[in-house]
Amino acid sequence: MVALRRISMAFSLTLLLFFCFANVSVLRASPEPEVRRIRVRRQGCQDGVYEHEGRFCCLCAAGQKVQEHCPSNATRGKCEYCEPGATYNTEPNSKESCELCTSCDHTNANLEVDAPCTTSRDTTCKCKEGHFCPSGTRTCKICQPCKTCDLYGVKEPCSATSDAVCNEKPEGLKGGQIAGILIGVLLLAGLAASIVFRKRIKKVLPCWSYSASIPAPVREPLLPVDMEPHLADVADIVGWNDMVAIATASEMSRAIENVKLSNPHNAELWTMELLSQWVEKKGRNASVELVEALERRSKLAKAQKVTEKLYNTF
Repeated sequence: MVALRRISMAFSLTLLLFFCFANVSVLRASPEPEVRRIRVRRQGCQDGVYEHEGRFCCLCAAGQKVQEHCPSNATRGKCEYCEPGATYNTEPNSKESCELCTSCDHTNANLEVDAPCTTSRDTTCKCKEGHFCPSGTRTCKICQPCKTCDLYGVKEPCSATSDAVCNEKPEGLKGGQIAGILIGVLLLAGLAASIVFRKRIKKVLPCWSYSASIPAPVREPLLPVDMEPHLADVADIVGWNDMVAIATASEMSRAIENVKLSNPHNAELWTMELLSQWVEKKGRNASVELVEALERRSKLAKAQKVTEKLYNTF
């Protein structure tokens, strides 16, 4: 009986050791955890993956957007292309919408298309011929007209990012300069004669008031000038709020709303666009009326700056 018990115990111990080794082998041969399987399966997504509701989905390619997300890990959902010529996406993405293409057709911006918009690239704009952009060609929003050098010729031509440089005036007095000197001398002589005359009059008429005879200084009336080359600079001086007030006084409330709607993502163009329409409405006398409107609103500093920009350009 003792021998049978020993044999039974030895057999039981042998079976126990067998099952232990079998379980260890099964554990070593078992698949890796779920995270490792996902990491391996991600390599099947050419453009990378993104996480959505606990799942890892393949990114849509550049020029596409997500229409439906993936149903399971490391699979591709449903992608669709952006609208050609209207929207784009430059990188592989998980967006459900595309970016709007940039427009080069803003009024008075003097831009034209350099490279059209595709589904994977935004529009590239450039300045029209005869214009330049001091802020750089890639970030340009408004191009300025190049300076003309009809009188003394061009020293450096206008480029895409810099204005033309004109030759300086040659040294020596010209006919116009001589005439200017003569006029100045005559004016001084006339002033001296006037002072002498008044002194003699005061001796004859002591009750006559010398100060009352001197008229108050009067500003010379402004003459109309072409505002088109200076629209951007004048718009920066006037500012949106004052431009809205001036346009409202000219019964242009609808034009104010149209400017906002036509450029909803570019508030910098609102003032210049509204100023352009106001100038078109006022016609040839727009420059004079703008200065007078600013003065009526007690915006004397702005009125002075606009006057200097329009009438002292040299």
